[in-house]
Amino acid sequence: MSVRRLDALGVLTVIVYGTWFYGFGVLFSTLSVAHNVSAATLGITYGVANLFAGVGAVITGRRLDAIGPRAVLGLVGPLGACVYFMSPQFSGLWFLACYALGGGLMGAAGFYSFTQPLSVRLIGEGAARAITRLTIWGALSSPVMIPLTELLRSRFGWQMAIRIPAVLTAVAFVVCAIVCVPKVPSVRVADSLWGTLGVAAKNWRLRRFALAAFLASVAASTLLVYQVPTMQWAGVSSGSAALFASARGLWQLAGRLPLVAAMEKWGAPRLMIVARALLGFAPLLLLGSGRWVVAVIYVVIAGITVGALSALDGVLAREVVGSENFGAIMGGIGLIATLGGSVGPILGGQLRDAVDSPVASMLLVCATAWLATLVFASLRLGDSAPPRIRTEDLRIKSPLL
Repeated sequence: MSVRRLDALGVLTVIVYGTWFYGFGVLFSTLSVAHNVSAATLGITYGVANLFAGVGAVITGRRLDAIGPRAVLGLVGPLGACVYFMSPQFSGLWFLACYALGGGLMGAAGFYSFTQPLSVRLIGEGAARAITRLTIWGALSSPVMIPLTELLRSRFGWQMAIRIPAVLTAVAFVVCAIVCVPKVPSVRVADSLWGTLGVAAKNWRLRRFALAAFLASVAASTLLVYQVPTMQWAGVSSGSAALFASARGLWQLAGRLPLVAAMEKWGAPRLMIVARALLGFAPLLLLGSGRWVVAVIYVVIAGITVGALSALDGVLAREVVGSENFGAIMGGIGLIATLGGSVGPILGGQLRDAVDSPVASMLLVCATAWLATLVFASLRLGDSAPPRIRTEDLRIKSPLL
Protein backbone atom coordinates (compact mmCIF):
# COMPACT_ATOMS: atom_id res chain seq x y z
CA MET A 1 0.00 0.00 0.00
CA SER A 2 2.84 2.43 0.83
CA VAL A 3 4.36 1.82 -2.60
CA ARG A 4 1.02 2.56 -4.28
CA ARG A 5 0.78 5.83 -2.37
CA LEU A 6 4.29 6.68 -3.50
CA ASP A 7 3.33 5.91 -7.09
CA ALA A 8 0.32 8.22 -6.80
CA LEU A 9 2.70 10.94 -5.63
CA GLY A 10 4.91 10.09 -8.60
CA VAL A 11 2.05 10.64 -11.04
CA LEU A 12 1.41 14.01 -9.40
CA THR A 13 5.09 14.85 -9.93
CA VAL A 14 4.81 14.00 -13.62
CA ILE A 15 1.85 16.31 -14.09
CA VAL A 16 2.94 19.24 -11.90
CA TYR A 17 6.43 19.52 -13.35
CA GLY A 18 5.11 19.05 -16.88
CA THR A 19 2.30 21.56 -16.58
CA TRP A 20 4.35 24.75 -16.27
CA PHE A 21 8.00 23.90 -15.54
CA TYR A 22 8.45 22.08 -18.86
CA GLY A 23 5.37 23.53 -20.53
CA PHE A 24 6.82 27.01 -20.20
CA GLY A 25 9.66 26.20 -22.60
CA VAL A 26 7.25 24.75 -25.16
CA LEU A 27 4.98 27.81 -25.01
CA PHE A 28 7.83 30.33 -24.74
CA SER A 29 7.81 31.67 -28.31
CA THR A 30 4.02 31.57 -28.59
CA LEU A 31 3.52 33.49 -25.34
CA SER A 32 6.07 36.09 -26.40
CA VAL A 33 4.13 36.80 -29.58
CA ALA A 34 0.64 36.50 -28.07
CA HIS A 35 1.37 38.97 -25.28
CA ASN A 36 3.96 41.08 -27.11
CA VAL A 37 6.61 40.65 -24.41
CA SER A 38 10.35 40.07 -24.60
CA ALA A 39 12.32 37.00 -23.62
CA ALA A 40 13.55 38.90 -20.56
CA THR A 41 9.97 39.60 -19.44
CA LEU A 42 9.02 35.95 -19.83
CA GLY A 43 12.17 34.99 -17.94
CA ILE A 44 11.09 37.26 -15.10
CA THR A 45 7.64 35.64 -15.11
CA TYR A 46 9.18 32.21 -14.81
CA GLY A 47 11.55 33.44 -12.14
CA VAL A 48 8.71 34.94 -10.07
CA ALA A 49 6.75 31.68 -10.32
CA ASN A 50 9.82 29.80 -9.15
CA LEU A 51 10.25 32.27 -6.29
CA PHE A 52 6.64 31.76 -5.18
CA ALA A 53 7.24 28.01 -5.25
CA GLY A 54 10.38 28.31 -3.16
CA VAL A 55 8.89 30.55 -0.49
CA GLY A 56 5.81 28.34 -0.37
CA ALA A 57 7.94 25.20 -0.04
CA VAL A 58 9.36 26.43 3.28
CA ILE A 59 5.84 26.76 4.68
CA THR A 60 4.48 23.55 3.15
CA GLY A 61 7.55 21.64 4.38
CA ARG A 62 6.89 22.88 7.90
CA ARG A 63 3.24 21.83 7.59
CA LEU A 64 4.41 18.37 6.58
CA ASP A 65 6.64 18.11 9.65
CA ALA A 66 3.92 19.33 12.00
CA ILE A 67 0.52 18.12 10.76
CA GLY A 68 0.96 16.10 7.58
CA PRO A 69 0.38 16.69 3.85
CA ARG A 70 -3.40 16.73 3.44
CA ALA A 71 -4.03 20.48 3.65
CA VAL A 72 -1.17 21.18 1.24
CA LEU A 73 -2.25 18.59 -1.30
CA GLY A 74 -5.96 19.26 -0.93
CA LEU A 75 -5.97 23.07 -0.81
CA VAL A 76 -2.74 24.76 -1.88
CA GLY A 77 -2.13 22.64 -4.98
CA PRO A 78 -5.69 22.78 -6.37
CA LEU A 79 -5.84 26.54 -5.72
CA GLY A 80 -2.70 27.00 -7.78
CA ALA A 81 -4.15 24.88 -10.58
CA CYS A 82 -7.32 27.00 -10.59
CA VAL A 83 -5.38 30.27 -10.83
CA TYR A 84 -3.23 28.78 -13.59
CA PHE A 85 -6.40 27.63 -15.41
CA MET A 86 -7.86 31.13 -15.33
CA SER A 87 -4.71 32.89 -16.57
CA PRO A 88 -5.46 32.61 -20.35
CA GLN A 89 -8.58 34.75 -19.99
CA PHE A 90 -6.31 37.71 -19.17
CA SER A 91 -3.72 39.44 -21.30
CA GLY A 92 -0.46 41.25 -20.75
CA LEU A 93 0.58 41.87 -17.16
CA TRP A 94 -2.49 40.22 -15.62
CA PHE A 95 -1.85 37.03 -17.55
CA LEU A 96 1.79 36.97 -16.47
CA ALA A 97 0.80 37.59 -12.83
CA CYS A 98 -1.77 34.76 -12.78
CA TYR A 99 0.59 32.46 -14.66
CA ALA A 100 3.33 33.09 -12.10
CA LEU A 101 1.08 32.81 -9.03
CA GLY A 102 -0.62 29.62 -10.23
CA GLY A 103 2.67 27.99 -11.13
CA GLY A 104 4.21 29.02 -7.82
CA LEU A 105 1.40 27.54 -5.72
CA MET A 106 1.50 24.29 -7.68
CA GLY A 107 5.27 24.14 -7.25
CA ALA A 108 5.07 24.74 -3.50
CA ALA A 109 2.74 21.76 -3.14
CA GLY A 110 4.05 19.45 -5.84
CA PHE A 111 7.75 20.00 -6.49
CA TYR A 112 10.53 17.86 -5.02
CA SER A 113 11.14 20.23 -2.09
CA PHE A 114 7.82 18.99 -0.70
CA THR A 115 7.30 15.60 -2.35
CA GLN A 116 10.71 14.11 -1.54
CA PRO A 117 10.29 14.53 2.25
CA LEU A 118 6.72 13.27 1.87
CA SER A 119 7.92 10.20 -0.05
CA VAL A 120 10.18 9.27 2.88
CA ARG A 121 7.23 9.53 5.27
CA LEU A 122 5.05 7.42 2.99
CA ILE A 123 7.53 4.54 2.96
CA GLY A 124 8.73 4.79 6.55
CA GLU A 125 12.24 3.50 5.84
CA GLY A 126 14.75 3.35 3.00
CA ALA A 127 14.92 7.07 2.22
CA ALA A 128 17.25 6.62 -0.77
CA ARG A 129 14.95 4.07 -2.40
CA ALA A 130 11.84 6.18 -1.77
CA ILE A 131 13.39 9.33 -3.23
CA THR A 132 14.83 7.44 -6.20
CA ARG A 133 11.47 5.79 -6.98
CA LEU A 134 9.74 9.17 -6.86
CA THR A 135 12.28 10.71 -9.22
CA ILE A 136 11.97 7.75 -11.60
CA TRP A 137 8.34 8.78 -11.94
CA GLY A 138 9.47 12.38 -12.32
CA ALA A 139 11.64 11.40 -15.28
CA LEU A 140 8.44 10.71 -17.22
CA SER A 141 7.31 14.31 -16.87
CA SER A 142 8.95 15.85 -19.91
CA PRO A 143 8.47 12.80 -22.21
CA VAL A 144 4.76 12.86 -21.42
CA MET A 145 3.94 16.51 -20.89
CA ILE A 146 6.18 18.25 -23.44
CA PRO A 147 4.63 16.40 -26.42
CA LEU A 148 1.17 16.79 -24.88
CA THR A 149 1.68 20.55 -24.46
CA GLU A 150 2.98 20.88 -28.02
CA LEU A 151 0.06 18.82 -29.35
CA LEU A 152 -2.47 20.96 -27.49
CA ARG A 153 -0.75 24.15 -28.62
CA SER A 154 -0.61 23.17 -32.28
CA ARG A 155 -4.13 21.71 -32.45
CA PHE A 156 -6.17 23.85 -30.07
CA GLY A 157 -4.07 26.93 -29.26
CA TRP A 158 -1.90 28.02 -26.36
CA GLN A 159 -4.88 28.68 -24.10
CA MET A 160 -5.93 25.03 -24.10
CA ALA A 161 -2.27 24.01 -23.68
CA ILE A 162 -2.51 25.74 -20.30
CA ARG A 163 -6.06 24.85 -19.27
CA ILE A 164 -6.11 21.09 -19.90
CA PRO A 165 -2.88 20.40 -17.95
CA ALA A 166 -4.28 22.64 -15.18
CA VAL A 167 -7.35 20.42 -14.87
CA LEU A 168 -5.18 17.29 -14.79
CA THR A 169 -3.06 18.89 -12.06
CA ALA A 170 -6.05 19.75 -9.88
CA VAL A 171 -7.40 16.19 -10.14
CA ALA A 172 -3.99 14.69 -9.30
CA PHE A 173 -3.67 16.89 -6.19
CA VAL A 174 -7.09 15.86 -4.91
CA VAL A 175 -6.35 12.16 -5.46
CA CYS A 176 -3.05 12.44 -3.58
CA ALA A 177 -4.72 14.33 -0.74
CA ILE A 178 -7.02 11.33 -0.30
CA VAL A 179 -4.56 8.46 -0.66
CA CYS A 180 -1.16 9.82 0.48
CA VAL A 181 -1.43 9.12 4.21
CA PRO A 182 2.10 8.99 5.69
CA LYS A 183 3.24 5.77 7.33
CA VAL A 184 5.49 7.84 9.59
CA PRO A 185 3.22 10.21 11.55
CA SER A 186 3.97 13.88 11.88
CA VAL A 187 5.21 15.03 15.28
CA ARG A 188 4.44 18.18 17.16
CA VAL A 189 7.33 20.59 16.86
CA ALA A 190 7.79 22.97 19.75
CA ASP A 191 10.19 25.19 17.87
CA SER A 192 9.43 27.95 15.42
CA LEU A 193 10.18 27.66 11.73
CA TRP A 194 12.60 30.55 11.99
CA GLY A 195 14.37 28.93 14.94
CA THR A 196 14.80 25.72 12.97
CA LEU A 197 16.14 27.56 9.92
CA GLY A 198 18.33 29.78 12.09
CA VAL A 199 20.14 26.83 13.65
CA ALA A 200 20.46 25.20 10.24
CA ALA A 201 22.05 28.36 8.86
CA LYS A 202 24.88 28.07 11.42
CA ASN A 203 25.89 24.67 10.04
CA TRP A 204 28.76 25.19 7.59
CA ARG A 205 27.93 22.04 5.62
CA LEU A 206 24.37 23.17 5.12
CA ARG A 207 25.50 26.65 4.05
CA ARG A 208 27.87 25.23 1.47
CA PHE A 209 25.35 22.63 0.33
CA ALA A 210 22.77 25.41 -0.13
CA LEU A 211 25.28 27.48 -2.17
CA ALA A 212 25.95 24.50 -4.43
CA ALA A 213 22.20 23.99 -4.79
CA PHE A 214 21.76 27.65 -5.74
CA LEU A 215 24.43 27.54 -8.44
CA ALA A 216 23.25 24.20 -9.79
CA SER A 217 19.70 25.50 -9.97
CA VAL A 218 20.83 28.54 -11.97
CA ALA A 219 22.43 26.15 -14.44
CA ALA A 220 19.66 23.55 -14.65
CA SER A 221 16.73 25.97 -14.85
CA THR A 222 18.38 28.10 -17.53
CA LEU A 223 19.21 25.00 -19.55
CA LEU A 224 15.76 23.45 -19.32
CA VAL A 225 13.77 26.65 -19.85
CA TYR A 226 15.73 27.63 -22.97
CA GLN A 227 16.48 24.20 -24.43
CA VAL A 228 13.59 24.31 -26.93
CA PRO A 229 14.18 27.95 -28.02
CA THR A 230 17.92 27.23 -28.32
CA MET A 231 17.28 24.21 -30.53
CA GLN A 232 15.02 26.35 -32.71
CA TRP A 233 17.81 28.96 -32.95
CA ALA A 234 20.20 26.18 -34.00
CA GLY A 235 17.86 25.28 -36.88
CA VAL A 236 15.65 22.57 -35.37
CA SER A 237 11.92 22.79 -36.13
CA SER A 238 9.52 23.41 -33.23
CA GLY A 239 8.08 19.89 -33.47
CA SER A 240 11.50 18.26 -33.56
CA ALA A 241 12.74 20.47 -30.71
CA ALA A 242 9.81 19.32 -28.57
CA LEU A 243 10.61 15.72 -29.52
CA PHE A 244 14.27 16.08 -28.53
CA ALA A 245 13.29 17.80 -25.27
CA SER A 246 10.88 15.00 -24.38
CA ALA A 247 13.52 12.41 -25.28
CA ARG A 248 15.93 14.16 -22.92
CA GLY A 249 13.37 13.73 -20.19
CA LEU A 250 12.95 10.06 -21.03
CA TRP A 251 16.71 9.58 -20.80
CA GLN A 252 16.50 10.76 -17.20
CA LEU A 253 15.41 7.21 -16.47
CA ALA A 254 18.92 6.07 -17.44
CA GLY A 255 20.23 8.28 -14.65
CA ARG A 256 17.74 6.99 -12.08
CA LEU A 257 16.90 3.33 -12.66
CA PRO A 258 20.44 2.08 -11.86
CA LEU A 259 21.07 4.80 -9.27
CA VAL A 260 20.59 2.78 -6.08
CA ALA A 261 23.07 0.13 -7.26
CA ALA A 262 25.48 2.84 -8.43
CA MET A 263 25.32 4.60 -5.05
CA GLU A 264 26.10 1.34 -3.30
CA LYS A 265 29.14 0.81 -5.52
CA TRP A 266 30.62 4.31 -5.88
CA GLY A 267 28.85 6.42 -3.27
CA ALA A 268 26.40 9.26 -3.74
CA PRO A 269 28.94 12.12 -3.25
CA ARG A 270 31.21 10.89 -6.03
CA LEU A 271 28.28 10.41 -8.40
CA MET A 272 27.06 13.91 -7.59
CA ILE A 273 30.40 15.48 -8.53
CA VAL A 274 30.61 13.59 -11.83
CA ALA A 275 27.01 14.42 -12.76
CA ARG A 276 27.38 18.12 -11.96
CA ALA A 277 30.59 18.33 -14.00
CA LEU A 278 28.96 16.65 -17.01
CA LEU A 279 25.99 19.01 -16.80
CA GLY A 280 28.36 21.85 -17.68
CA PHE A 281 29.02 20.30 -21.10
CA ALA A 282 25.34 19.95 -22.02
CA PRO A 283 24.74 23.59 -23.12
CA LEU A 284 27.72 23.46 -25.48
CA LEU A 285 26.08 20.51 -27.18
CA LEU A 286 22.74 22.30 -27.23
CA LEU A 287 24.24 25.17 -29.22
CA GLY A 288 25.26 22.67 -31.90
CA SER A 289 21.98 20.77 -31.88
CA GLY A 290 21.21 21.80 -35.47
CA ARG A 291 23.16 18.64 -36.38
CA TRP A 292 21.09 15.68 -35.31
CA VAL A 293 24.10 13.71 -34.03
CA VAL A 294 24.96 16.53 -31.62
CA ALA A 295 21.31 16.82 -30.59
CA VAL A 296 21.21 13.11 -29.75
CA ILE A 297 24.41 13.39 -27.68
CA TYR A 298 22.84 16.33 -25.82
CA VAL A 299 19.71 14.28 -25.13
CA VAL A 300 21.76 11.44 -23.65
CA ILE A 301 24.18 13.49 -21.53
CA ALA A 302 21.65 16.04 -20.27
CA GLY A 303 19.07 13.34 -19.65
CA ILE A 304 21.33 11.09 -17.58
CA THR A 305 22.92 13.90 -15.57
CA VAL A 306 19.71 15.80 -14.78
CA GLY A 307 18.02 12.51 -13.98
CA ALA A 308 20.69 11.45 -11.53
CA LEU A 309 20.98 14.88 -9.92
CA SER A 310 17.30 15.15 -9.03
CA ALA A 311 17.56 12.00 -6.92
CA LEU A 312 21.10 12.61 -5.61
CA ASP A 313 20.13 16.06 -4.33
CA GLY A 314 17.44 14.55 -2.14
CA VAL A 315 19.55 11.62 -0.96
CA LEU A 316 22.52 13.80 0.02
CA ALA A 317 20.29 16.44 1.58
CA ARG A 318 18.89 13.67 3.78
CA GLU A 319 22.47 12.81 4.78
CA VAL A 320 23.43 16.40 5.54
CA VAL A 321 20.21 17.43 7.29
CA GLY A 322 19.28 14.26 9.15
CA SER A 323 15.75 13.04 9.87
CA GLU A 324 14.47 15.72 12.25
CA ASN A 325 12.88 18.85 10.76
CA PHE A 326 13.66 17.40 7.34
CA GLY A 327 10.64 18.95 5.65
CA ALA A 328 11.27 22.47 6.94
CA ILE A 329 15.02 22.47 6.27
CA MET A 330 14.52 20.92 2.84
CA GLY A 331 12.04 23.71 2.20
CA GLY A 332 14.71 26.24 3.20
CA ILE A 333 17.29 24.67 0.93
CA GLY A 334 14.62 24.44 -1.74
CA LEU A 335 13.96 28.17 -1.37
CA ILE A 336 17.63 28.97 -1.92
CA ALA A 337 17.73 26.63 -4.91
CA THR A 338 14.55 28.24 -6.19
CA LEU A 339 16.18 31.65 -6.02
CA GLY A 340 18.81 30.22 -8.33
CA GLY A 341 16.08 28.78 -10.50
CA SER A 342 14.53 32.24 -10.67
CA VAL A 343 17.74 34.16 -11.30
CA GLY A 344 18.91 31.80 -14.05
CA PRO A 345 16.04 32.26 -16.54
CA ILE A 346 15.93 36.01 -15.84
CA LEU A 347 19.64 36.41 -16.60
CA GLY A 348 19.33 33.98 -19.50
CA GLY A 349 16.50 36.01 -21.03
CA GLN A 350 18.37 39.29 -20.62
CA LEU A 351 21.53 37.84 -22.12
CA ARG A 352 19.51 36.40 -24.99
CA ASP A 353 17.95 39.78 -25.72
CA ALA A 354 21.27 41.64 -25.35
CA VAL A 355 23.19 39.57 -27.91
CA ASP A 356 20.19 38.32 -29.91
CA SER A 357 21.31 34.70 -29.52
CA PRO A 358 21.36 32.02 -26.81
CA VAL A 359 25.15 31.70 -26.74
CA ALA A 360 25.71 33.91 -23.68
CA SER A 361 22.90 32.25 -21.71
CA MET A 362 24.33 28.80 -22.44
CA LEU A 363 27.79 29.94 -21.32
CA LEU A 364 26.11 31.04 -18.08
CA VAL A 365 24.93 27.44 -17.67
CA CYS A 366 28.46 26.12 -18.17
CA ALA A 367 30.00 28.50 -15.64
CA THR A 368 27.45 27.95 -12.87
CA ALA A 369 27.36 24.17 -13.31
CA TRP A 370 31.12 23.85 -12.98
CA LEU A 371 31.28 26.29 -10.05
CA ALA A 372 28.58 24.24 -8.28
CA THR A 373 30.74 21.17 -8.82
CA LEU A 374 33.70 22.82 -7.07
CA VAL A 375 31.59 24.02 -4.13
CA PHE A 376 30.01 20.62 -3.63
CA ALA A 377 33.37 18.84 -3.88
CA SER A 378 34.65 21.04 -1.04
CA LEU A 379 32.07 19.44 1.28
CA ARG A 380 33.97 16.12 1.20
CA LEU A 381 30.79 14.36 2.32
CA GLY A 382 32.21 10.88 2.18
CA ASP A 383 35.08 11.67 4.56
CA SER A 384 33.26 12.09 7.84
CA ALA A 385 29.88 11.72 9.40
CA PRO A 386 27.82 14.86 8.78
CA PRO A 387 26.40 16.78 11.72
CA ARG A 388 22.71 16.52 12.44
CA ILE A 389 20.20 19.27 13.18
CA ARG A 390 18.65 18.16 16.46
CA THR A 391 15.51 19.46 18.11
CA GLU A 392 17.33 20.00 21.40
CA ASP A 393 19.77 22.34 19.66
CA LEU A 394 17.00 24.83 18.98
CA ARG A 395 16.47 27.75 21.30
CA ILE A 396 13.39 29.61 20.03
CA LYS A 397 10.33 27.98 21.55
CA SER A 398 7.33 30.00 20.31
CA PRO A 399 5.81 28.18 17.32
CA LEU A 400 5.25 30.67 14.52
CA LEU A 401 4.46 28.13 11.82
